[in-house]
Amino acid sequence: MELDDRTEQAHFAAQGTLGRMDNYYRWILRNFGPRVGRRVWDAGAGVGHVTALLAAQAELVVATEFTERNLEALRARFAGVPNVVVEFCDLTAPAALELARYELDTIVTLDVLEHLEDDAAALARYHEILRPGGALLIKVPAHPFLYGTVDEASLHFRRYEKRELREKLERAGFRVEMLRPMNAAATLPYFFKGRVLKKRSNFSGTIDQGRVGLYNRLMPWLERVERLVPPPFGLSLVAAGRKS
Repeated sequence: MELDDRTEQAHFAAQGTLGRMDNYYRWILRNFGPRVGRRVWDAGAGVGHVTALLAAQAELVVATEFTERNLEALRARFAGVPNVVVEFCDLTAPAALELARYELDTIVTLDVLEHLEDDAAALARYHEILRPGGALLIKVPAHPFLYGTVDEASLHFRRYEKRELREKLERAGFRVEMLRPMNAAATLPYFFKGRVLKKRSNFSGTIDQGRVGLYNRLMPWLERVERLVPPPFGLSLVAAGRKS
């Protein structure tokens, strides 16, 4: 995946916005229940929002990124943190297989697969790297009908249907333990911004900066509602696959 400097800067700025929404990342991880193990690969770690949460409970977190700007941010953030290792990783390259040396029992990959033209190859690589019995924990954008200018600005190749994601996981060798939608409340705003207003910015770039704190406070309430009444749709899909 090639990124020009302008696109990389926009992506980096978006991560700064999302960093103020820690309740959102906690919600994502709680979807996976007790499946997060002791030796974790945060594949596509961004600037480390999820890495920090994982490091609080894991023996080892390997945080990998593709862009130098993100790698610099990760190295600065986790300098001196003994259980976090930061590495460059291109999931499309055979060298990614070298990560197997860390004997990983969990791979967390959030909003990564949609950026890869050959997502099936990435899933196969995850399967090869992961220890037997390990868990692959995924979040991807849902519903192809939502695909619009916001996805284009975010460099998404696709949005996923449940059946498609299940089939791709199974084809890669994973047993699907959990697959469900998440964040139903954000679906309509996303549709409006990407399909009606046709905004040419990633979704984080369309968020009112003055309301980020409010959105963060709302996240635990949205999580409770979806736990009580599981929604039939959502802006994202979360899934857990197990390597037999």
